[in-house]
Amino acid sequence: MEEKVIEKKCIGCGVELQHEDKNGIGYVPEEKFISEENLLCQRCFKIKNYGKNIENPFGKEDYNKVVKDAINGSNIILPIFDIIDFEGSFSEEILDYLRDYRSIVLINKIDLLPGYIHPTEIADWVKSRLGEESIIPDQISFLSTKSKYGINGVIKKISNMFGENKVRAVIFGATNVGKSSLINLLTKNPNLTVSKYAGTTLKVVNNKIPSTNITIVDTPGLIPEGRLSDLLSAEASLQLVPNNEISRKTFKLDDGQVFMFDELCYFKILNNNADYNAIFSVYSSKDVKFHVTNENRVDELIESNFFTLLSKEESKEYHQLDWVTKKITVAESEELAIAGLGWLNVKRGPLEIELRIPKSVKIVKRKGIFNSSKR
Repeated sequence: MEEKVIEKKCIGCGVELQHEDKNGIGYVPEEKFISEENLLCQRCFKIKNYGKNIENPFGKEDYNKVVKDAINGSNIILPIFDIIDFEGSFSEEILDYLRDYRSIVLINKIDLLPGYIHPTEIADWVKSRLGEESIIPDQISFLSTKSKYGINGVIKKISNMFGENKVRAVIFGATNVGKSSLINLLTKNPNLTVSKYAGTTLKVVNNKIPSTNITIVDTPGLIPEGRLSDLLSAEASLQLVPNNEISRKTFKLDDGQVFMFDELCYFKILNNNADYNAIFSVYSSKDVKFHVTNENRVDELIESNFFTLLSKEESKEYHQLDWVTKKITVAESEELAIAGLGWLNVKRGPLEIELRIPKSVKIVKRKGIFNSSKR
């Protein structure tokens, strides 16, 4: 008679559990594996209870395949975007799925925008921005996994679309947009592994929403290209993920002055022929230091450790990346978004700049989220 093989999956990240290899993915002690249910693997246990960042061997293609397989068996997809890093939330894979499947687009971290921005402005902007990518979702939901705003609305929207039928809804998106936190709130499951570290969820995790016929499927975070935050260590990149309302400051600079987003990138003002000084506001995490200086002091500030977001060694490695200089004109009420960092909004313009930034970072010139000239 063949021995029955016990198969169990981690309720946090979805990987198959094992007790043979202590250093392998999915490890749990043998006694727990045999006698207990609803287990967390060793990696998820450390993330959940000690906040440790445990690396894993999964790569971009591994994540993409898991997400693709999950979506192919779904009734509806729930892509989630970070309104604070909207451009960094995009990847070609996500956009392709949105064009091919029914969807409710989820916009997270809505509470981190300045309070004077009206929800209607945000809704119109999101529809317009998605329209530029030829995407028309069934519905859009705004939410905050931090304040729990909009969570019940997601359930209502799915129920209204499918009635009493069984529904398999797949939540997916880029790393660090809040997928697992959302699923935790939807399912009221405190055992899910929620972490700000990228790549926490490794496999598909199925979760039933109580008192409904809706199964929510958690998937690994897709890894988009072009985010500045992904050029940093896991610890440093976390400081670019805002927890509270983002930092905003307004500037009116003279020609030749330099504005620095910490030491992460900077730009020089080039409005040489204008009879006015452009006015612009910048937005980023509160851990990013905004600083205005002269061009001849930039290198000195970086080398003197004036900025503290990066360690001395990480700063050295970061500035050895391939950097480029780009001349850009941003019109009044337009924005320049820097994926994985923040954006600037031109209140009075145009604003002409010479931007110095790592070559791989995605920058997008777009319509402003709100009419800044009236603020």
